Amino acid sequence: MFAPSYKLAFVVLFLVLLTVTVAGVSSNAYRRATRVSLDLSADILAEMSEKLTNCTVGLFERARGLLECDAVALQTGGGPLAQQELLLTLFAQQLALVPQIQALYVGDADGNLVQMRRSPQPVSRVITRVTADGRALARPHERIIYRDAALRPLTRLTGSGREDPRQQAWYRRAVTEQLHISELHRFAADDRPGVTLVKAVQTADGRLRAALGADVTVAGISELLAAQRLAAGGVVVLVDAEHRLVAFPPWLKLTGAGADGLPRVEHLDAQWLVDAYQGSMAGTARSSGNGTLAYTLTQTDGRRYLAHRKAVPAALGTDWTLFIVVPQASLLSTATRVLSESVVIAVIMLAVAAFAVSLLALRLFEPLERLVHNTEHMSALRFGDVERVPSWFREIRTMDAAIRRTSQGLQSLTKFVPATVARRLVQSGAPVQPQAEMRELAVLFSGIADLATLCGELPPERITALLSAQLAVFTDAILARHGTLDNYLGESILAFWGAPLAVDDGVPRACDTALACLAAEAALLRDWQLCDRPAPQTLFSVHVGRCIVGAIGSSSRMSYTAVGDNITRGWNLRWLNRRYGTRIIISAAARAQAGDGFWVRRLDRLPAHHPFAGGEAQDLFELVERRAYPLTAARAAFIEAYEAALDALLAERWAAAEQAFRRLAAQAPEDRSVALMLERCRVRDACWCPGAEFPQPVATAASGRPVTA
Repeated sequence: MFAPSYKLAFVVLFLVLLTVTVAGVSSNAYRRATRVSLDLSADILAEMSEKLTNCTVGLFERARGLLECDAVALQTGGGPLAQQELLLTLFAQQLALVPQIQALYVGDADGNLVQMRRSPQPVSRVITRVTADGRALARPHERIIYRDAALRPLTRLTGSGREDPRQQAWYRRAVTEQLHISELHRFAADDRPGVTLVKAVQTADGRLRAALGADVTVAGISELLAAQRLAAGGVVVLVDAEHRLVAFPPWLKLTGAGADGLPRVEHLDAQWLVDAYQGSMAGTARSSGNGTLAYTLTQTDGRRYLAHRKAVPAALGTDWTLFIVVPQASLLSTATRVLSESVVIAVIMLAVAAFAVSLLALRLFEPLERLVHNTEHMSALRFGDVERVPSWFREIRTMDAAIRRTSQGLQSLTKFVPATVARRLVQSGAPVQPQAEMRELAVLFSGIADLATLCGELPPERITALLSAQLAVFTDAILARHGTLDNYLGESILAFWGAPLAVDDGVPRACDTALACLAAEAALLRDWQLCDRPAPQTLFSVHVGRCIVGAIGSSSRMSYTAVGDNITRGWNLRWLNRRYGTRIIISAAARAQAGDGFWVRRLDRLPAHHPFAGGEAQDLFELVERRAYPLTAARAAFIEAYEAALDALLAERWAAAEQAFRRLAAQAPEDRSVALMLERCRVRDACWCPGAEFPQPVATAASGRPVTA
């Protein structure tokens, strides 16, 4: 079926329609629109300045209302500490209502402080010097809580508590219950410029009970003013008496700052704007035809600009001035009355054009938008959201087919490349070259302990089914905890945390993943049946250290992987499980970063000359369980006794160590680590490490004494 080219149809139709429209409108417009009244432009400028002034005043009136609301809450209840939860909730809601406010806080006469700020996520801070019941603390206590959007705590920190609100400039300005707006300054929290609104809360006898503060950033005021509609190319800036910039469009660049670190008008990287400001200061203002507006007319690089200055109302308590500059050329477009005779012709011709274009757009632009959405889904690796886009036009059908083929190819790519890496490759659009970096990674290794024996006893299809099921559940556990799956090494898995995205809790995630995999394996092998043979067991290890990670390989084939001594050490640690009869071994470095969320057993100390030790003595730990699941009293006592016996062995107190390990062997005759330690006691060598031979499970002789088989 013939498919017309949308490009040809679009170009031909619009060329014809636009040619006729422009010819008809221009023939009349160029005869009548010879000039635009400058007074009309000035009236438009006056309307703009009034609207922007009201917008600025409205922002601070809203802030004033919030502080007055907070003051009422303090007057009707106890002090800031007694109402800190109410105040923090109230502050958070107020920050959401007025995005230009960076922080809200209150300090009282005892030096207590309650603060909520966005940075960019909500952060609450409470400094206590005198408790709500009047008890003075020996030293200030500061609590900082990072919160999510719903104000749920994410991270809790303890600060120094050195800051005393009574020593701050904003607190000293709170002398009356009237709102006070500070001069432009930089905030101590983030060094951003802005102003602080302060309101005092007084007692019945006029003493200062507390001071409320609100930080309004220059960026916030600038964004508010920039959101107001101006004539094309128009710029509005807010300056104080020292010519410092209180607000200016975010897209304007600065060339420097004053001695106080705050930018001034002369630091704007827009010479036409600086010239207009200096011209308005020179006292050469003109008046509009009706005398309602004073403006100046300047010229820079052959272009003319109208500038107008309007003082912010004195009721606000500031010395600010609103300065508006509009290119004169943009104001000419407002002279629509001169073009009134052209409207009739333009409307008739454009109506015809709109009808024809609407028919074309119905078949053209809707498919194009759906194609754009498909490409966005691909960029985000949401391949399931890519849909087929039908169209009459050949080019769109061709593009749709190409996008779906590319989507299928990228979907296949994610099976070989970690999803985070694939997403970075797709979104960057840059060619991939072999490159790597040094990162600290938390690495997790897993693998079946006796796969060689298993392969000799099971048919290949049973091995394949076992490995596929196991790798599937282990992979899900790794990805659910945002780990990067490096590679499948036969029956083994290497995963790591810390690249390509850096994380602060890589080791806890790796430990949690190992325990989750262990639980998943137990469920997977619950119905294992193979004569009297026990179910195969997977061994795990967790280690942390600096590794080389990145795209490694040749220019024709690369792999996102990690290499280095710490990768080798993590691999070797997994095999030590066979020596000690354990399932999960973690290194001393991993134990140090795992935190208090896990039960662990100090298993052994590898001597410096051991090939797995890396040249220095290393402690080994067995990962037992999450702290959320309490150990039985017997298990906890066994771990404590084992670690005490190990300390005695390492200190070469042989009799005490052997006696302790024999008691443990009687309790757990199947524990291979206890048997290994008893053998060390027998040969009187705390660092003795058998070679390929492993101690057999401990049996009990007729005399009742445990012996090693």
